[in-house]
Amino acid sequence: MIIYVYDINTLNLIAKPQVKDYETFKKNPVGFYPEWNIQNHLASEIEFQNPIIVDNQIREKTREELIVLDNKVELLVDGEYVEDNIIIKVEAPENMLKKIWNKQTNAWEEGATQEDVLNEIRRLEDKFIDLNEQREKRIKYNFDTSEIDKEIKNVEFRINWISKITLI
Repeated sequence: MIIYVYDINTLNLIAKPQVKDYETFKKNPVGFYPEWNIQNHLASEIEFQNPIIVDNQIREKTREELIVLDNKVELLVDGEYVEDNIIIKVEAPENMLKKIWNKQTNAWEEGATQEDVLNEIRRLEDKFIDLNEQREKRIKYNFDTSEIDKEIKNVEFRINWISKITLI
């Protein structure tokens, strides 16, 4: 097996001695890595890509630590930004047609074009017509229409709301 030796100060991987098992290495690290110094080195059975020492233990950095400590903002997903070393998550508004995250303002913006708005209104109008036709059939045969009535109201609300989207 391979043991990974790290420099405590830089966290660079500095050696990869081959050993029978980790316990053998721990009993005599100098026998496998002559420069071994407990003050300057840490050993692990795991090779870390982004090591960090916490409570005298070496481990892989979390995603949050990579973003906050190493400024790897490319790991942020839409709706996230860093403020005062804390990752803030902004939920996207449900009422937007085409959500776009603006990384400069840390805000969600409407990304729908006028054509997108018109297409969505047409789609909802078709759904509205279909639901009303289903409702009429259910009334004709004395079936409950409460679920369809709820859907119709939701579609009406969505059509009215989307109609108010103003595009620049």
